[in-house]
Amino acid sequence: MNLDLQFRLLKAPPTNKVLMAYRKDAHFGTAPPQAHASDVRGKIQWVAVEFKNKQVGIARLELAPPEFCFVSELMILSSHRGQGIGHWIMKRIEQYCLSVGIHRLLLQAGDGTENFYKSQSFINDPLMPLLLRKEINPFQARAFVPTLH
Repeated sequence: MNLDLQFRLLKAPPTNKVLMAYRKDAHFGTAPPQAHASDVRGKIQWVAVEFKNKQVGIARLELAPPEFCFVSELMILSSHRGQGIGHWIMKRIEQYCLSVGIHRLLLQAGDGTENFYKSQSFINDPLMPLLLRKEINPFQARAFVPTLH
């Protein structure tokens, strides 16, 4: 796959307008409540994927080092689905998590997305059956350097 993609760490969460546009495009409905800065459960890091300098996907990472990263709000614009961008951003999320000392991803698959995640080697979590998990291989190749945007 030879796509002109960039992985970006966002300095701030997307605006409600941007988030609602992604959620509408993904048929998710209304946006969930945002975590407050004083939330002690972990750090929230939003990431984006850009194609030819246009943002085409976003994800919310709930980081709880060193235990896990909960991936939520992963959305690729419908006009860019089916091109491998979802697989590409998941690999970059894994690499980012490894760089901050996290070796496990957790997520709850949305309707119709379970096969996508299982193709990425996610399995049902034995302790929390509604969640999928993946142990990240710390020896996988590092193919990028994230940039702040």
